[in-house]
Amino acid sequence: MADSRNKLSENLISRSVTDCLKRHVQHGQALTVAYSGGLDSTVLLHVLKDSAADLGVILSSIHVHHGLSANADAWAAHCERSCAQLGVELHVARVRVAPVHGEGVEAAARAMRLQALLADSAHWVAMAHHADDQAETVMHNLLRGTGPRGAAAIPEVRGRVLRPLLQVTRASLLAYAKLHDLKWIEDESNTDRRYTRNFLRHEVLPGIERRFPQAAMQLSAAARRFGESQELLDQLALLDLGADHFSFPVALHCLRQLPELRARNAVRALLSNQGVQLPGERRLNEFVRQVRMAANDRHPTLQVGTYMLWVAAGALHFKTQP
Repeated sequence: MADSRNKLSENLISRSVTDCLKRHVQHGQALTVAYSGGLDSTVLLHVLKDSAADLGVILSSIHVHHGLSANADAWAAHCERSCAQLGVELHVARVRVAPVHGEGVEAAARAMRLQALLADSAHWVAMAHHADDQAETVMHNLLRGTGPRGAAAIPEVRGRVLRPLLQVTRASLLAYAKLHDLKWIEDESNTDRRYTRNFLRHEVLPGIERRFPQAAMQLSAAARRFGESQELLDQLALLDLGADHFSFPVALHCLRQLPELRARNAVRALLSNQGVQLPGERRLNEFVRQVRMAANDRHPTLQVGTYMLWVAAGALHFKTQP
């Protein structure tokens, strides 16, 4: 019975990965796996070894060495051995994590990791986020008071980043790894409940799943629907701005002729497409109200961390700042 379940997990994972590649990656393109050496990326790399070859995709991998753990060198060595056994090229990228503007080490490490991955890859980057990660992200963002964009959580594709395992649970990944006798590392920080995601992973989600066994998959499905809603809101924002892409500056009359709700939606979309974190709802709403109602001799300004919005010469402007 266990062997049967493991084979079902293997088929589900292989199909999910292959279907994702068929949707997005063309024959002859390069794909780099973000390989931490943990369970999730170990399974992804193992599956992609065959799927990429079958589809004519050029496969390589990258391990980002943060140096945050005393075990970091051992993890890099493990990844080198594993990739050598698979016959997959590996690059170890060493980065220095330096939090800025009050962000935590966890957020800074994620940002540096993504920067290193994109810099190293010739084309696509595959990351091993799965349905449980999606569920944790949905809960985390909802508890922070997010809107549809945050509730949409982790998309299958964003820019050059692919996530082929979003329809797969961690339990299925574990079954696959045991079936193929794979070896992986355990990052000790993954059990530290001081980090919000770990708290949700180890304390909250298991309790929910005892009552709702399909909670991870249902939350993942909800994220897809939130994503579709957000896409429609972005399309509405472009129509309201009379544009085919989001960019600054924006003529004030575009925002002033809109109902306030749609003006706020347009500003959120403009900021989100700059890749910056949105200000709190109260601050954003008040700024949009000022932009729409201020007299011509007034110049509302909103400064948030690494960027600034301001009104000048009949337009809304944006700039990043150190």
